[in-house]
Amino acid sequence: MTPTAELVPVAYAEVLLGLAEERGIRREQLLQRAGVRAEVLGAPNGRLSFLDFNQLAFAALALTADEALGLAMGQRLNVSTHGILGYAVLSSASFGQALQFALKYYRVLGLAFDLELLEGDSHLQLRASESLPLGPLSRFAAEGLFGSLHTIAGFLLGEPPADFALGFAYPAPAYAERYRQQFGVAPQFDQAQHWLSIPRHYLARPMALANPATVQMCEQQCEALLATLDVQEGLLPRLRRLLLARPGEFPDLDSVARALHTSGRSLRRHLASQGTSYQQVLDEVRKRLALQYLSTTHLPLQEIAYLLGFNDASNFRRAFRKWTGRLPSDYRGDLCLPDSSVETAP
Repeated sequence: MTPTAELVPVAYAEVLLGLAEERGIRREQLLQRAGVRAEVLGAPNGRLSFLDFNQLAFAALALTADEALGLAMGQRLNVSTHGILGYAVLSSASFGQALQFALKYYRVLGLAFDLELLEGDSHLQLRASESLPLGPLSRFAAEGLFGSLHTIAGFLLGEPPADFALGFAYPAPAYAERYRQQFGVAPQFDQAQHWLSIPRHYLARPMALANPATVQMCEQQCEALLATLDVQEGLLPRLRRLLLARPGEFPDLDSVARALHTSGRSLRRHLASQGTSYQQVLDEVRKRLALQYLSTTHLPLQEIAYLLGFNDASNFRRAFRKWTGRLPSDYRGDLCLPDSSVETAP
C-alpha cells in the first residue's frame, strides 16, 4: 500500500468537502489549499489516492479550525457511504454475518488500518492498527473510523449499542467531552492500539433488510475489487502489514497465503523472486516490533518475547543479538529506559 495508490472512495472526499462547506469553507477554496484538482473527484474508478485524500484532510482541518472534524466525519460515514460493502452489510442475515463480511472485505474501502476481531466469552473486541503511517492525521483517521463504526452499528441494531466501550492509542484531546457526547461513553486514551468492545449477544440480532441474493452479488463484486487492489498493492507489502497487525500470533506460510488469497506455493515463489523468504520477512517484522517495544514501552523482556512469538526471553535475546549484534538490555539501556529485568549474555 502506497500513498499514491488510488484506493480511497471519492464518497469519503465528498463527505469531507460537505463538512467544510457547512463550516463556511467553499469547495474550491479547500481544493486549492489541498493542491487537489477537481477532476480527481470525477475519476472513472470512483477513487482517489491516499496522498490526495490526506492533503484534503490537512487542508480541511486547517481551514475549519475544527480539531474534532474527524468525529463529525465519522458520523457522516454511514452504511450507504461505503458503497458495495455497505449494501452487503445491510443485506446480511444477522449482525454477526454483517460483521464477518465487513472484516473479510474492508480493504475495498481503502482504509489505512488493519482490523482484527477478538472474541471473548461475553464481548467482542475490534482492534485497529495503522497499515500506513498517518503521522499528524492519526487522530483524525481513528475518529473517522470509529465514529463510522459506531454510527453503522447503531443503524443496523436499531439502537445505540449498550455496554459499549472503546479506546484510542493517543492522549485525550482538549475536546475529549465530544467523544462522550458522540459515543455515549467516555473512551479510554493512551491505549496500546485503537479498539472497541460490544456484547457478543448482538451477533444473533437479525437484520431487517436481509437479502441472500444481494449478499451473493456484493461478494462477487468485492472479490473482483480485492483482486484489483491486490495488483496495485503487491504481495510483499501486504504480507508485512498482515504480520505487523497480528503480533504474537504469527501464522505459518500456508495460513498467511490463504489470508492473502493465494497459495503457499505461489507466495513462496513470489517471495523468492523478490530475493527473500517468509522466514526473512517474519524476522524483519519481529525485529521492527522488538525495536519499537524496547524504545517506546517499559514492558519486561519476557512479555516482549511473548508478543514476538518466542516461548521464552532467552530465545528472544539470541534472536535480537543475531539481528542487531546487541542484547535487548544494552539497546534499551542506551535509550535511558528503565528495564524490569536484568540479563547477561548466554
